[in-house]
Amino acid sequence: MEGAFAQAPAPTSSNIPQPSVNQPASSNQPAATNQPAATNQPVPSGSQQPAPSGTQPVASGSIVAPPNGTALPTVPAGGGQNNSVAALPTTGSYGNSIFPGAFISLQPTSSKSVLPLYRIDPRENVTFAWSYTNLLVRPAGITIAAIGPNKITYTVATVGAEQMSAVWQFKDVPAASPLMMGAYQIQLYDQGGPSALPQPGYLAPYTRLTIALYTTEADHGSNIENFCPLCFYNAGRRISESIGSMMMALGIACVTSSFIVYGLLY
Repeated sequence: MEGAFAQAPAPTSSNIPQPSVNQPASSNQPAATNQPAATNQPVPSGSQQPAPSGTQPVASGSIVAPPNGTALPTVPAGGGQNNSVAALPTTGSYGNSIFPGAFISLQPTSSKSVLPLYRIDPRENVTFAWSYTNLLVRPAGITIAAIGPNKITYTVATVGAEQMSAVWQFKDVPAASPLMMGAYQIQLYDQGGPSALPQPGYLAPYTRLTIALYTTEADHGSNIENFCPLCFYNAGRRISESIGSMMMALGIACVTSSFIVYGLLY
């Protein structure tokens, strides 16, 4: 028995099947670093994390109001960026470091020497256009008014803040208050009125535009072809050019008269 057991080869670890030997080594498994990063996986709609301030993407067609204290960029006349005005809040409170909103690029334009001239005729009209700057609060509406030389106020139009243009049709002027020749002060203001004090971010009234209206003189036989509404602008220049000759003639007349009077008396 002892010999039989002694002759039987003892089992070794190499003769015992190892189940783990046929399994792939851990080094052959794909590393976790080879898996797509979480940042590359599409995020379901509605679960996207907001980006840091200043880098947050805005979806196409969305309207984002400017942050508190940030002025609206200049909006061109004629309503080129109506959505920018519509995105503004209707109320707000801002510090004194914020400028009041203002009308700019107002049309028609005027100067100190020459006013825009328009003929008083039912077929005529005046087109006004404007834009805004430093505007943070959306006005409820814009009123355009004209104050005539007889102190009568004509309401030209009341439009929305996004429209930024209006047309004064002379045919719509009430017959009880007809237009007369002279200078007309144009006022533009929001719901605060023409006398509202400027406030940070709110639209301030504009009253620095003046236009002139004229009419033909039917009793003198004038008409559109021979009527000259600009002639009075040249009257001062002509007088200044001829005043030297007038003064010289007056001086000669005075000297001559002095000699005549002296001869008669002495």
